[in-house]
Amino acid sequence: MRFAAGAPELATTLKTVGKLPVTAPLPWAPLLAYLNPRLTPGAEQVTHDAYERRLGDTTLRVTFQAGASSLHVQADGPLDVDDARRRVARLFDVVDDARDARVALRDDPVIGPRLARLPGLRAMGAWCPFELCVRTVMGQQVTVAAAATLMQRLVARCGGLTPPSVLAADLSAMGMPGRRVATLRRLAALFADHPPLLATAPWPAMASALQTVAGIGPWTLAYLGIRLGRQADAFPHTDVGLIRAAGVASSVELLAMAEAWRPYRALAAIYLWNLP
Repeated sequence: MRFAAGAPELATTLKTVGKLPVTAPLPWAPLLAYLNPRLTPGAEQVTHDAYERRLGDTTLRVTFQAGASSLHVQADGPLDVDDARRRVARLFDVVDDARDARVALRDDPVIGPRLARLPGLRAMGAWCPFELCVRTVMGQQVTVAAAATLMQRLVARCGGLTPPSVLAADLSAMGMPGRRVATLRRLAALFADHPPLLATAPWPAMASALQTVAGIGPWTLAYLGIRLGRQADAFPHTDVGLIRAAGVASSVELLAMAEAWRPYRALAAIYLWNLP
């Protein structure tokens, strides 16, 4: 079963399967707003104040309880609770160990005011590393909206988003360059041949494997380094959104400006993306 467009909220069949403490503050609505156009169609959706994930015939829902500084995890059917809790914690970075970064950047003339406007912003992770890698490749050199459209086409072709389904699907005439299609196939083959990458591989192993895939370059690795690897100094300096938000004319100027943000350029990037 998959989410349909405009799917209604779940009925009262939801049961609580866990509560995860969260380092406060957590700007829940802005984080959901960032995720919403970057979700995996048919598997994830944002509805009002909740994140929902379809797991077979079960729907998992995550909401934020501000008073208790915790994420409330519910489901309407059976699921692997321990695995779900781990994935939710990774997706929403419940620990948020960027305290030193916030202290270091709070007086910066570019990043400091953004920190003050939206405390607690953090790098979003992913429910599934393969899905995020695919979405990131789809986002190469196109807008967020265009990448979302391509993701919908891809999922429709594949009937889901797994390495085997991508390898088996006809990906011709999807509105993507042939080289990008080839990159998606190579990426799917990598994950199919190395199952630990789907859930448990540490970032050094993941990064090393991704570097072998033709079509995955510095921008893609830096972006994934922020979201999958929690790399504090990862910084995709050629990103057009970052260049515009920083008010500079080129990636060279942005890279020079970002020297002041070392070794916490990832947090600076997160704030520039969310508060241009």
